[in-house]
Amino acid sequence: MSTIRNLTNTIPTYLIYVLAFLLPLIFTPLTTEFYETSKLILLSVTVLLLIFFWGVRVFTENKISLVKTPLDLLLLLFLTIALLSTIFSPTPFVALYGLLPKVHGSLIFITSIILLYFMVASNIRSARDIRIILQIMIFSGLILSIVSILSFFKIYLPWNLANFQNFSLAGSSSSALTYIAIIFPLALTQTLLDKNLKNLSLSTIFGAISTFIFALTIVLIGNTEIWIAAILALAAVLFFQKPSKAQFGFLAVPGIIILLISILIYTPTIKDKTPLGNFSSSLQKDSTLPFNFSWKISAGAFRDSPILGTGPGTYLYNFTEYKPLEINSTDLWDKRVSSANNFYLQTLAELGGAGLIIILSVAVTFIFIALKNRDQEGLAIAGILFFILLALSPMSVLGQTGGFLIIALFMTSLQGRHHQVRQMEVSLRSETGTHPLLPIMIFIPTLALVFAGFYFVGRLSLGEYYHRLALNFASNSKSLDSYNMLVQAEKVNPQIDLYRLDLAQTNFAIANGIAASRGPTEASPSGTLTEKDRQNIGQLLQQSVAEGRAATQLAPASARNWEVLAQIYRQISGVAENGTHFALDAYGRAIKQDPLNPVLRLAVGGIYYQAKNYDLAVRFYDDAVALKPDYSNGLYNLAIALRDKGNRADAIRVAERLVASLQGNSESDDYKTASEFLSKLKEQESYEQPQSDIPPAALENEQLPDVLDDQDLGTREQVSTPPAIQR
Repeated sequence: MSTIRNLTNTIPTYLIYVLAFLLPLIFTPLTTEFYETSKLILLSVTVLLLIFFWGVRVFTENKISLVKTPLDLLLLLFLTIALLSTIFSPTPFVALYGLLPKVHGSLIFITSIILLYFMVASNIRSARDIRIILQIMIFSGLILSIVSILSFFKIYLPWNLANFQNFSLAGSSSSALTYIAIIFPLALTQTLLDKNLKNLSLSTIFGAISTFIFALTIVLIGNTEIWIAAILALAAVLFFQKPSKAQFGFLAVPGIIILLISILIYTPTIKDKTPLGNFSSSLQKDSTLPFNFSWKISAGAFRDSPILGTGPGTYLYNFTEYKPLEINSTDLWDKRVSSANNFYLQTLAELGGAGLIIILSVAVTFIFIALKNRDQEGLAIAGILFFILLALSPMSVLGQTGGFLIIALFMTSLQGRHHQVRQMEVSLRSETGTHPLLPIMIFIPTLALVFAGFYFVGRLSLGEYYHRLALNFASNSKSLDSYNMLVQAEKVNPQIDLYRLDLAQTNFAIANGIAASRGPTEASPSGTLTEKDRQNIGQLLQQSVAEGRAATQLAPASARNWEVLAQIYRQISGVAENGTHFALDAYGRAIKQDPLNPVLRLAVGGIYYQAKNYDLAVRFYDDAVALKPDYSNGLYNLAIALRDKGNRADAIRVAERLVASLQGNSESDDYKTASEFLSKLKEQESYEQPQSDIPPAALENEQLPDVLDDQDLGTREQVSTPPAIQR
């Protein structure tokens, strides 16, 4: 029994060591997304093992041992709000697993980091263990920084997917920078521990090297928000640590080097004349949603869901529904963004006012305590910086986990120094000895929680594994193998709308491929389509529609799901009764979720134009142009529809707008096509109508029967038609 007790006390510590080292570096090509998903799986598995060993310790020691901190109740309230928000979310499975392949912000992630806080606070008890974990975090962060710097200078890892300048083991440079900024004060503080610097210790040298590498990474690939955070960290450490003259001299040389590099990169008159400046100019930095747009989106979501929000991980749906019209005048007009400008705005939208109040309370409580205990090896400053970064940038699995690990270490370091941080032990022994049922009553629910956790994490992991295999097969044009792997992914985790959507598109692609390969040719004008082929095509198309509809049922707030379903309906309209009717209905529902998207309006106009209903085609093309006045495709199609309606004067006016909008790129094919079109309109010459690319020719084959009917397509009492744009 003593051996088991020793193991339950030592193994958790080493598990935290492993997590601290691997978290910034781990990735795997075995999931849909290589970086964030693998980090979440590592985090979740570590937390579940920590809980298991805690339960074993309770069972063997006959006592419950936890560390009480001022953040406990607030974090449990935050977890409760996230759980309630998931339950009442319009898309509960998205809230549970995340908007795959994006896993950050999901209920699984929120649960993992909060339980990590409690497990770290209860298992790390000595200053030595805290120091080791911090050294590990700095060391793994150093590796992360070196890889990012090498990529900046176009020295890549021997892996095809790493051959780009913005590559990072964190998954994105913004994720890496957030983590590096958080641990930057830890390295700087370690550099300043020895006031005299008479005999430089390995710890001081390691801290100095790490500080320089972190600062270099931030300068080379950072953005304004990260620079602000780094400057605040530097100022705070220097102010509170009060370096000696020797230490200032020690920091002067690397500081001057960093300053010179900054001048070479960011001085407009110099940067294009130096190799370093050229590297910087070619770097494509990660972009974030501007604050003004993000605020309006989060405010809109808060207005409609003020208490619990729309659910964890659902910001993409808020973006499409609440984005302001002015966004169409930016490069984001055709994008769908899944992260807010910063974590607090994201929390306001996803977890409502309740979630935001609680997380702000956590931040204020921590900062208040940290300012009173700021001598804890940089932990106080790093923790404060983490909460500042929450207001400056969106978070990632790496950044947020690193932040929670630091605040847990800080809190556990206060044992014996702060009256609200203390070890709590509840004995399960009675006066007559150990109560036989109490340890079991604690251990069995703990074991059940661990098994439930492994069940959900296992489903997520295995589903992502099969989905990655499906994507690999699809990229190699192995449609049947891709189909089989998608079926497996769906069996493992049928609640993921992404798998359903991909399976719908794969079913359609296979059906279209059969129709194309068996269609009429010069050698066989009647085609070679057999009765078996027709049955297969019919079955595949029915499955395509069924999977597309299932995706919309799992995530009805997803404009993309409705758009793909509409595209499927439209593409099978040649062989499916009322296919066009259902396509219009699905597009209408997509527009309801993404009302300011001109591309969706253009697609609806295309359906009416194809049916020669020029009045409605003009209306929807005009709506697309009203949403984005410089939308070239919208102007072009509107001019054609007006011409074919017989309104030549308005067609010329719109075509002139089109040509004027393209004049900035007069050498492009689009400008030449628009100019030619305008010339022919003015000359009153006939103009050949552009061929529609939907539905595909293969499924218009006259040899194909009507393979779907209303029962297969589903039923709608009426078409969901969006209102016209108000001028």
